[in-house]
Amino acid sequence: MPPLQEIQKLAPLNLLQDSLKHLNGETGANRCHTRTCQIAASNDWEAICCWLSEYIAKSSTYRAYQKESERLLLWCLIEKKKALSSLTRQDFEEYIHFLSDPLPAHVWCGPKGSRASKRHVSSWRPFVGPLSPTAQMTALTILDSLFQYLLAASYLEFNPLSLMRRKASRHQRQQAQAIKLHERILEDEDWQLLLNTLQDLTETNARERDEKARLRFLVAILFLLGLRIHELETHGWNAFKQIHGDWWFFVVGKGDKPGKIPVNPALLDEVIRFRLHLNLPPLPACDETIPLIPSWHHQHALGARQMGYLLKQLAVKAAMSIADNPSRANKLKCFSPHWLRHLSASMQDRVGIRFGHIKANHRHESDETTRRYVHAIDKERHDDMKKLQFF
Repeated sequence: MPPLQEIQKLAPLNLLQDSLKHLNGETGANRCHTRTCQIAASNDWEAICCWLSEYIAKSSTYRAYQKESERLLLWCLIEKKKALSSLTRQDFEEYIHFLSDPLPAHVWCGPKGSRASKRHVSSWRPFVGPLSPTAQMTALTILDSLFQYLLAASYLEFNPLSLMRRKASRHQRQQAQAIKLHERILEDEDWQLLLNTLQDLTETNARERDEKARLRFLVAILFLLGLRIHELETHGWNAFKQIHGDWWFFVVGKGDKPGKIPVNPALLDEVIRFRLHLNLPPLPACDETIPLIPSWHHQHALGARQMGYLLKQLAVKAAMSIADNPSRANKLKCFSPHWLRHLSASMQDRVGIRFGHIKANHRHESDETTRRYVHAIDKERHDDMKKLQFF
């Protein structure tokens, strides 16, 4: 997050003038004056920086949090002519409406691109377009985290979003129910098509062989372990550990919570296959920090965005092969890496893995989350109902 003078440069059409500098939050209406502030922040930008610094080691989280806090700060200064530390509950009602349709569009919206590389050019805009209801709730959840932090740090007197939490929770549940599960889990025929498309990728030169080998392992590890794609970016080969003869994958996942996932023979075969392709010993060593999904251009892991792009391209290629079936093709074009995590849970259920083990493998906090993807009991219940006759 740039300082206020840099935000002024970034502001669309330079709408922020020197006369607005007093809105930096030093005298915000919601500033706490009854307790000693626990962070080194005298204004809103510095307070946001303190919050973001808590996530500096988690690049994907940092980028998401930076994006939403930046959007809100720009909206405060440009649209509301108000300091972030002066926002009220009613202001956030307006902000939700704004997120659903950022107007004027030419000021706020621009083509999708790399925010990091384009934010200092005149064509940069904070939005691509209106946010979906789900994206709006994600934004509010992130901003609630920001305001809770500033409240706990005694920078703010109260969290204006706190009164919206119950409403947000209901809305989130409604959204979750509205999204049909089949839209996020591949059907058997489409999963097989994706695997066939992967298998049919050409290997006419070394580059193509490298790309295919990496993509195959990427699909395998996401599906067989049910990982989140960002977890691949932050873990090395030393995440694989052998204990009493069994292989496990030790992961620090969402919320920095540690977990371990059993490595089955199918994945171990893929590990050996890919490592031999990389000219590494067949099995990982406990002190081996080499990235799981390597970049061909540097020594670090391939970024989660790049991994997602490769998987998306594979799905698009598969969709092109069934262009005569628009329904299936369009679904594949909407594919995202997280679908493999959903598919993993569903497939584990179908092959008879116990519910509690599926929940542990996917590190879900609640049974309800796991039940979204576990339907073997539903199938049995439906089949049982066929026994009921009439006439």
